[in-house]
Amino acid sequence: MFKSISLQKLLPIIAVAVLLTGYGLLLAHPINLVTADLGRHIKNGEMIWQGNFEVLKTNFYSYTYPDFPTTNHHWLSGLVFYGLWQLVGFKGIDIFFILTSLATLLIFFRIAVARSSSTIATLITLPLIPILLERNEVRPEIFSYLFAGIFFWLILKVKDNHILSKYLLILPFLQIIWTNLHIYFFVGPVLIGAFLVEALTKKSILTRKMSLVFLLSIIATTLTPFGLKSTLAPLTIFKNFGYRLVENQPVWFIEKILPNLSFSIFKLFFIFFVLSFVVRYAKTKNLPIAETILALGFSLAAWFAIRNFAIFGLFALPIMANNIGLNIKPKNGFKITVAVLAFLIVFFLAILSGELKKIFPYSEFSIGLEKGNLAAAEFIKKENIQGPIFNNYDIGGYLIYSLPTKERVYPELGRGVFVDNRPEAYPASFFQETLIPIQEDEKTWNEKNAIYKFNAIIFSYRDYTPWGQTFFTRILQDPEWKTVFTDNRVVILLKNNELNKDTIAKYGKSISIKKQ
Repeated sequence: MFKSISLQKLLPIIAVAVLLTGYGLLLAHPINLVTADLGRHIKNGEMIWQGNFEVLKTNFYSYTYPDFPTTNHHWLSGLVFYGLWQLVGFKGIDIFFILTSLATLLIFFRIAVARSSSTIATLITLPLIPILLERNEVRPEIFSYLFAGIFFWLILKVKDNHILSKYLLILPFLQIIWTNLHIYFFVGPVLIGAFLVEALTKKSILTRKMSLVFLLSIIATTLTPFGLKSTLAPLTIFKNFGYRLVENQPVWFIEKILPNLSFSIFKLFFIFFVLSFVVRYAKTKNLPIAETILALGFSLAAWFAIRNFAIFGLFALPIMANNIGLNIKPKNGFKITVAVLAFLIVFFLAILSGELKKIFPYSEFSIGLEKGNLAAAEFIKKENIQGPIFNNYDIGGYLIYSLPTKERVYPELGRGVFVDNRPEAYPASFFQETLIPIQEDEKTWNEKNAIYKFNAIIFSYRDYTPWGQTFFTRILQDPEWKTVFTDNRVVILLKNNELNKDTIAKYGKSISIKKQ
């Protein structure tokens, strides 16, 4: 009897450990700076650390619009990433990202367990893994997920035990930090606001305390280098977007262009998520006000922009567990746990063997910078390639990180970027009237080339936008431009002129790169 009870307690712990280990391994993939934002965040941190606060409020890195006003709403994340990069390098950043992601999932998982059972929480988490993996890049948003979990956990603790209400006053202080880390900071006041609505509706004794905390949290969102502007940033940032990002597209749109198994999993999970509310209402004749508000809000956010898959999944886990746990008590919990554990072990071994690579592209265990990822940057520096540079959208952050930056000397050297992956840092007209037409139409390219006098083209050729592919195909056949460098991600072309003749003589080649 004693052994049986011990085993019943031990198996769920082992199952959770295997689940988290598997998730951690799926997160452990090489960092690709070529198309990621991380390089720019590190550079931001470096500039701020050196006292160059211009990066907080202007484009700065681009020679096309260096003075365009913008709000660097994740400046503190840049400092964190820069500090980590200095101390422990890219491997350390990767480990930090994995551990933060695991800690976040564990917070939401523990909430789910407390409101149902380990068996139910584990069963819900399994299909959530591919949904969460839609956001598997080192980004400032990892801080938002962590803070959202802390906020949700603390509010629920206070809701269950009113004696702890004084701890709610911690939230406005956390909100100050969150607001300076990432633009999803508004989730904090949303969470507080949802439970405030519930408290008002039920005339709870927490109403006054929740109202005060809500007000203080709103004030906390203004305590940034930008004041009220930072508070309004989530409402205004898309007004200036002139470039359509994949991550900001609705599910029904993007799945037609880029089919993905996670989209099908999301839709199926969403159906069961909705059904959990139906089942709960059918048996209890009531729905939790705050959690219903949150479920509706995060569901809509995920449907309308796939970048919100992760935050939807994290909140869906404890909410769905609560809905199910109130009404369903697994009779064979031990047997289910054994079956789940067996599945997880097979899943774990499949990850280690690389068999999941077709389903999860990043199922090959590795941390740190992708091998050879900086080869193009090293070539640029070694050959002292001069600008002005024309580059496509995706590679902008890579160039910001890797090209020399000496305050305002940067654009004057002609080594600044033409564009980078911050739509909000450029006028919307720039994308619609310059960046896209310049790639689509040869005549427009020639006109803009006469203005900017491009000397080099640095292109991330895995840019599968129609205009990117059109430009890339055309420029490879243009005798005015010579290819001098290629690897598995980047191609560098130089103007066939006197300045570049030696480099072209050494490295010039004819290439035809197949789509991958």
